[in-house]
Amino acid sequence: MFLTARDSLQDKIAGLTLGGDDYVTKPFSLEEVVARLRVILRRAGKGNKEPRNVRLTFADIELDEETHEVWKAGQPVSLSPTEFTLLRYFVINAGTVLSKPKILDHVWRYDFGGDVNVVESYVSYLRRKIDTGEKRLLHTLRGVGYVLREPR
Repeated sequence: MFLTARDSLQDKIAGLTLGGDDYVTKPFSLEEVVARLRVILRRAGKGNKEPRNVRLTFADIELDEETHEVWKAGQPVSLSPTEFTLLRYFVINAGTVLSKPKILDHVWRYDFGGDVNVVESYVSYLRRKIDTGEKRLLHTLRGVGYVLREPR
């Protein structure tokens, strides 16, 4: 879905030709965008009879996307919704260095008005809950960001 200020007919045709399912120009309401996204998601789900894999795993961490449950070495771990979303983002991008701005954009979305230091706080919360023991999985790369990976 394209959300843009460019409203010429050529721009709309180009966006849809490039694979966009929808093309919405400014000004638009958040409610309209959500409704259009629901239509796209509903359309995409039709004919998809395969069950979704709602469990993500990395090392001894397991996440259930449907129930928002988390286990570390088979033991349940209680996470806030934001902690869950942050851990999910790390697991999906395991092995990839993620900068604070990138994490902020994907976990807190565009509507968050705070600064990137909130990322440090939540990484610290997450470490206390899931990065216990001798094998640390969540690594800091000073001046770059964070990466979820097996220790070397």
